[in-house]
Amino acid sequence: RVRVQLRKLRKALPGVDMHYALKPLPHPAVVQAVFDDGAYLDLATTGEVQLVQRLGLDPARCIHTHPIKRDVDIRNALEFGVRTFVADNPDEVRKFATYAGRAELLLRVSFRSPGAVCDLSRKFGCDPENAVALARLAAELGIEVRGLSFHVGSQAADAVKHVEAIEACARLLGTARKEKLGVCDTLDIGGGFPIDYTHAVPDIGRFCAPIRAALGKLPKRVRIIAEPGRF
Repeated sequence: RVRVQLRKLRKALPGVDMHYALKPLPHPAVVQAVFDDGAYLDLATTGEVQLVQRLGLDPARCIHTHPIKRDVDIRNALEFGVRTFVADNPDEVRKFATYAGRAELLLRVSFRSPGAVCDLSRKFGCDPENAVALARLAAELGIEVRGLSFHVGSQAADAVKHVEAIEACARLLGTARKEKLGVCDTLDIGGGFPIDYTHAVPDIGRFCAPIRAALGKLPKRVRIIAEPGRF
């Protein structure tokens, strides 16, 4: 079932690298199945890092997205070989100063999504107007900014907020590149795609059509990744 759903999402968003978020179901069989199907992984805890390490999977196909990380979490992930982390505030960015040259950041931007069942903007992400300042801080500390990240919330009724976030992040990436604040060649569009739990939701192909159109306007050099967790 997981493979079927993953392939549906891939068909709906061609060219997007799917990083399966282990949080909802960190079961070895599920992790191995999505990895064998060519997907990538989104890790959020040291336990998840250790699980992937036990399975002998490639750390180069993993990112670490927990918003608040202990130093031991960063060290364990780096020792395994994970290089890309998500951060959304100055204190979190400063944690990586010690690891400049070894770690790179996706800066998470917040977009309000009151139409989502779970609007994550109140918990995670910096305001869009603060994103470039956060990139400047990272650059001052010698930390590579890989790009930007966002998550518009779970079970969105439509893709309007995804499109709004993609367009805003495209402008922010352009500004950061002009200021030479990092390679800024990656955009993580998060997860939370609607799933038919107890209520009917739009077909994933139709839901993602506006997202595909918005992504098609980005420069070809920008790598797009997503973080689906619940299939």
